[in-house]
Amino acid sequence: MRVLEPASFLKRLGAIIYDTLILMGVLMIAGFVVLPFTGGKAVPAGAWWFQAYLVLIVWAYFALSWWRGAQTLGARAWKLEVRTPSGARPSIGRATLRALFSLLSLASVVGLLWALFDRDKQCAHDRLSGTQLLQAT
Repeated sequence: MRVLEPASFLKRLGAIIYDTLILMGVLMIAGFVVLPFTGGKAVPAGAWWFQAYLVLIVWAYFALSWWRGAQTLGARAWKLEVRTPSGARPSIGRATLRALFSLLSLASVVGLLWALFDRDKQCAHDRLSGTQLLQAT
């Protein structure tokens, strides 16, 4: 029987690093996809449509991964899963909230470090989105 317990801080960091590397590659490919539409020229700095496109790609990677399979590729490598407190996969809305709060949590670093002091080893974005990151044992 598979048992899930709160994810350790080191496994959480490992998954973040793994997902960051994957996402960098995905965003590079997303940039190349746009080139035929710009005549092979670079997108002007600050183009709102390109920034919105990249945000959509980042959202799709995280929120859709958590919604459909409860894992990103980085989480899968570290045997981590995102679940609701009842044990279900997050809804698309809850996964979107988690993605939004994760960005804020990582940007401030405090939200990530929250897991070191939380009784259930959860980050601020886990608490705010009503999700939890669990590891298989």
